[in-house]
Amino acid sequence: MNSTSTSANYWTQGLSSQQVETGNRIDRLMTLEIRPLSGGLPPGIVVPMYEVCRAHHEGPLSMAAAAALKEKVVPGSTVFIATGAGVSPKLPWGETDGPVGAAALAAALVKGLRAKVVFVTEEAHMAPIKAAVDLMNAKLAVWAEEKPGRDVRPITIESFPIGMNRGQTRSRALIETHRPSAVVFVERDGPNVEGQFHGVRGDCRDPLAVGYVYLLAYHAAEAGIVTIGIGDGGNEVGFGAVRESIRDVLPLRGRSLAGHESGVVTVVATDVTVSAAVSNWGACAVGAALAVLVGDEELLHDADTEHELIAVTVAAGARDGATSKQAMVVDGIAFDGHLAFVNLLSAVARMSIRTAATA
Repeated sequence: MNSTSTSANYWTQGLSSQQVETGNRIDRLMTLEIRPLSGGLPPGIVVPMYEVCRAHHEGPLSMAAAAALKEKVVPGSTVFIATGAGVSPKLPWGETDGPVGAAALAAALVKGLRAKVVFVTEEAHMAPIKAAVDLMNAKLAVWAEEKPGRDVRPITIESFPIGMNRGQTRSRALIETHRPSAVVFVERDGPNVEGQFHGVRGDCRDPLAVGYVYLLAYHAAEAGIVTIGIGDGGNEVGFGAVRESIRDVLPLRGRSLAGHESGVVTVVATDVTVSAAVSNWGACAVGAALAVLVGDEELLHDADTEHELIAVTVAAGARDGATSKQAMVVDGIAFDGHLAFVNLLSAVARMSIRTAATA
């Protein structure tokens, strides 16, 4: 499924050599694997998954997604960001991976493209996502005070119901009401061939406990709206575009512990698929690539905000997806690892922006 008639490499074809090289650097950072070697998420899959998606798009994934957003999003238009993953009992309010990166990307879209950003999630994940959104809105308000005449629209949230039938109705209504110019999924589960939702380790999630937010990808496609999927395990919305190749690089071909033949990899595709070591990192990487494309360092995420975002989501109930513990950890990686990533990412993007400005 592609929501536009463009080929998979369309978004990378128009990049300059400098943008491609910067995208390569950003992609290498977002695919640095520092997950625990055992006891957490499957090790050794990050780079092989990235290479599958890289071959599909024939260029750097962060830049492909940023280029799609830059082309499609005009001032005042709406961008949906769908996030929130996990179900009870281990992740009753969702996990720390997803909302943090989504908030960072949202800020870049507001600052750089003057977009109106709307988060979409189910009620169970609402508290951590609202905490992230409230923090980012406060920071955007301060930023706007220094920009005379600059109207910044606050990020808002739309709730999504549980179940297929109500989900179909809600998804269509959201598309028709907001008419978004892009839909981005960050760490958002999509079903496999049998319609079952899984975690990357093969655990099957009760379909009656999941919001069918992935339906936005199909309804966006019907409306010709560009879609972007950001994930790290193959079970998230977006990987359907390269489903069989992703299965080939997962341990036991992504076997379902519930015995579903098609395994954990989703069938839901997007126009651009960004595969990262951590979904938060993929979202931040897209924001950094967007900063490079528009030539504005102010879009860049910072370590202090990263720390605050992790803290407020944890305080609101989010848990580490690797251990199910309510701690300052994302995908088994302590918060200081994420702060280091953000600092390096900003350094790479800043170097590119300044080089282009003096060329």
